[in-house]
Amino acid sequence: MDKIQQILSQSGYAHAISSLALIFLVLTIRSMLLRSLRKSNWRREDQRKWLVKIRNWSTITIFSGLVMIWATELQTFALSVVAITGALIISGKELLLCFHGGVIRSFNQMFKIGDRIEIDGIRGDVIDTNLFMTKILEIGPSNFTHQFTGRSVAIPNSLFLTKELVNESFMKSYVLHVFKLSFTRDVDWRKAERCMMEASHEECNHFIESAQENMDNLSQREGIEVPRVEPRITYKFTTPNELEMIVRVPSPAAKKGNIEQQILKRFMEKFLPDPNLKTEI
Repeated sequence: MDKIQQILSQSGYAHAISSLALIFLVLTIRSMLLRSLRKSNWRREDQRKWLVKIRNWSTITIFSGLVMIWATELQTFALSVVAITGALIISGKELLLCFHGGVIRSFNQMFKIGDRIEIDGIRGDVIDTNLFMTKILEIGPSNFTHQFTGRSVAIPNSLFLTKELVNESFMKSYVLHVFKLSFTRDVDWRKAERCMMEASHEECNHFIESAQENMDNLSQREGIEVPRVEPRITYKFTTPNELEMIVRVPSPAAKKGNIEQQILKRFMEKFLPDPNLKTEI
């Protein structure tokens, strides 16, 4: 403690004034940039991306500047508190894991603002990120719908080190969306398939070419094989008396739920009434 008091007494007011000046300058510039951004005519998605970038970079600038200003004092202080470093690491383990997860997320570009992700059973659209947490607008419940619940969820970045992350927006503008229908064996499955294919093509035909072009660009950029985007249907027996139809269709990334509902409505108009049919989304 005597050592720490000596450091503080020798540092004087110069570093304190420099620190306050740095914080004031950075916060003033940040406020001006955010004000200009909100008044701009940019799309809301672009505004949100730059809003997060400006906040994060201002935090990093303040932190780096303070470290540079107090570098000598911090070095001396670090030598004097080395005995308690172990205890600090243990007590701050979760914070360090969050920081580590945030760094890995940033360097590996696991997702960006606006992407739809799912991790540890939590699913939604990313609206904010920093080195310690990620905030999303929740979609749910679970995978059964594509509607916002009205809640925001703060996810600690430590989860990115231990949990599987699903990025539903990996294919950018267009994605391949899958939903299921189940029906008993006595239903005319050939008619159901024909009606579903007609409904899918009627709903998707006007953007199939754009979706395929998006997939081809992804293939060239990432060096991977991508499937054709035309609607497809496969089957699986879930029980000896129940058949499951698995439908895969292209869709704009932000309209999966709307496309699915429109296809199901077209399908029901063509195929129903049939009391043996039940759907699973």
